[in-house]
Formats: sequence, structure tokens, C-alpha cells
Amino acid sequence: MRSTLILGPTLLVRNAPGSSGRRCLARRKGEVVATNNKKIAVEELRELAGFWTDRGDALSLYVQVKTPSELSHREEVISAKERIQQALQNGKNSVDRADVQRALETIAEMKGNGGRAKVIFACHREKLWREFNVPGEFATRAEAGSAFALAPLVTQEAQERYCIALADRNRARLLLLEGGQIAEHSQVLDEDQEKIRTTGTSKAQIYERRKEEQVRRHYQFLAEHLRHFYEHKDYDCLMVGCRDEMWPEIEAALHSDLKRILVGRFTLDPGMALAEEIREKAQAIVDRRDREDEQRLLERAVGGAASHGRGAVGLRDVIDALEKGEVRTLLLPAGNVQGGRSASLCENCGHLEATELSKCALCKGKMRMFPHAEEAVLRHALGRGLDVRRMHWTQLPKPDEIAAWLRFRAEVNTPQALAS
Repeated sequence: MRSTLILGPTLLVRNAPGSSGRRCLARRKGEVVATNNKKIAVEELRELAGFWTDRGDALSLYVQVKTPSELSHREEVISAKERIQQALQNGKNSVDRADVQRALETIAEMKGNGGRAKVIFACHREKLWREFNVPGEFATRAEAGSAFALAPLVTQEAQERYCIALADRNRARLLLLEGGQIAEHSQVLDEDQEKIRTTGTSKAQIYERRKEEQVRRHYQFLAEHLRHFYEHKDYDCLMVGCRDEMWPEIEAALHSDLKRILVGRFTLDPGMALAEEIREKAQAIVDRRDREDEQRLLERAVGGAASHGRGAVGLRDVIDALEKGEVRTLLLPAGNVQGGRSASLCENCGHLEATELSKCALCKGKMRMFPHAEEAVLRHALGRGLDVRRMHWTQLPKPDEIAAWLRFRAEVNTPQALAS
């Protein structure tokens, strides 16, 4: 979760009938009608983050379908419909009924959606419709307002992708674990190698050496492919599953780049293991790693704040650190609301304030008020190379639910601090 890479789908765009494309985001004029489950660039999210409507008719919808059964599917549609209706009960919002109807039709057609969540951003008046199929756990949620609710997507999509390599002397398998979901990306490779025989004859010893060389090449073949996929940014971290006696040979074949991103190993039979067994073993490693990293980051942030060092706790102190460019890692609460607190963001210079303002104190530009402070905070941080993560294992007492680990303190800044 520490990666700053924003993951998600790539969008396929075409002009919508009757659309002028006046405000359908600065660089994407037209309506999105389809998605691919690939990466979304930070620039794409920044465009969505820049959308604003004073009429409050921007609809944000998150729907999680856990199983494709008919009963659960009907329940998901009913739940989504109820949440959309709740979002529309606020008199300040005026979401177009066409967006609501289309959203419900889209949900009804999901049929499991490949285990991925459906995320929709829409504004019918501006001919804007965008769909995302994303991995991870999302609570079903609908919001209507002046801006899109991007915080759940940004923080969830900042997760790392784990490549799981399963191998023994005869076969290899590759799987990808992303957002708690696992998918196999290769067929079981059966190279038709016979089991290594042990005999004492001279001829058998020559055959044995030949077989050992084949095994070495087999592991080398796997290692080369793992490195190739990593260099092409297909995953962020590596795990290996194998029998204990196989590990020394597999480890010897791994390039130093792969050893650097290796985060764990578990024991199983690569040929017999089912996807759910693999997911459970791999997820246990991910959870332990995330929990330890989160605790370490929180201790640094809280300890740094207490000693006036490289830490900030509470909305005002975190915003102050963001304004000074001090933040390395943002730590947000597991929930989606910053204690019900609001924040304002200048649409011109990006200045942040932990209060409601109409005019920017710096450039006199218009300030946009966000009822959820983290939406303003994340928009300010987006594209600035910051790590952003949710605190799933620990939490700070209210109202200091947000924290940050800093790169330096501007008041005590030195060249050495900047370099760190």
C-alpha cells in the first residue's frame, strides 16, 4: 500500500450524441462508454478531481458485488438503489434522474463483474459518464454534490500488486494478488520432465547431471520472466510458493532486483494448490506486512509530532505541512469522513484551509468547500508524489484522526534534511 502508483482502468472514450463537450473535463471531451481493467494515469484522476458543478448534480457511486449468485445480485441492486435515493434526499442536490436510471441498469447488468467493484462518476447535464472496474474492497456508497467522491478510489488504488510465483522442478505458475483478489495469469507449465532418479551407475550419473541442468534452466526461465514482468511494471512485489526443499534452488536463480522486492515465501505443492488456498497464504503475508508498516509509520508520525520533529497529527497540522511541502506519507482513517469536518481548496492555486472560505487568502481566487475534508486534502496531494494510505489496523482518537509522516520540518530545514 505504500506505492504512489495509482492503479485502475484505462478509459475508452467517444463523443456522446448531442454532447457539446463543454465541461467534460479539460482533456477528455465526450462520454465514456466502456472501460478496460488497466492502469489509470495520475493525470486522469486529476482531471476528475478538477470537475466542479455549483448545481450539486455530480453523482459518485461505488458498488461491490462479492458473489454472482442471483439472490446476492438482487440484494446489491436494491442496496445501491436505496443509497442513491438517500443521496438524493438532500435538498441541495439535484442529480438527473437519467443518471440514476442508467446507474441502476449498469448495476443490474454486472453479474458479478469479475469480482471487481463498479465505480461510476456521472453528470448528465455535462454529458459526463465514467465507469471503472477496480479491485479491492469497497462499501456500496452513493454521493451527490458539487464534486466527485474520489477519496475511496485514490486510497484503495494506491495498493501494491503482488506477483505470486509457484514452482517445483517440473512446473511453474504465475498469479496476481491485487486488492485481496487473486487471478491466475499463466497456465500450469508442464515441461514433461521426469522425476530425478537416483542410481549408482555411471550412465545414470550422467543422466542425473543432465536432469539437474534442465531443472536449473527451468528455474532460470521462470526467474527471467519474473524480471521481465517487473521491469514492465506488471507488479510491485514478489512472493514465492514452493516446497521447502525446492527453495534454495529457486532463490539461487532470482536476480538481485527480484530478491529486493521479495516480501515472503510460503509452503505448498504448486501442482495441487487451489486458488483460494494460495490467496489465503499470500494474503496473510500481505496483512502482516501492512500491519507492521502501518504501525511503524504511525509511530513515526505521532512521535515526530510530539517532539516537533518529522510528524503531524490532526487536520490543521497536516494541512499546514502539506502547504509547506513537508509531507512524505499521508495517513487517513479507515472511514471516509474526517470527523464530519470540512475544508476549502482554492481552484486556482491549490491553497488549502481547514475551514470554510469563499476567497483564497493567497491569490484571491475562488475557494471550493468540501464537506469531507479528506476530499480536499487528497486533491491537493494528487500528483505530488506522496504516499497515501488508510489506517486499517490502528487509529487515532478523535478529532485527530488524520496524520502525516514528514520528509522534513521547514522551520528546522537543512540541506541534509531535504536530502533525506
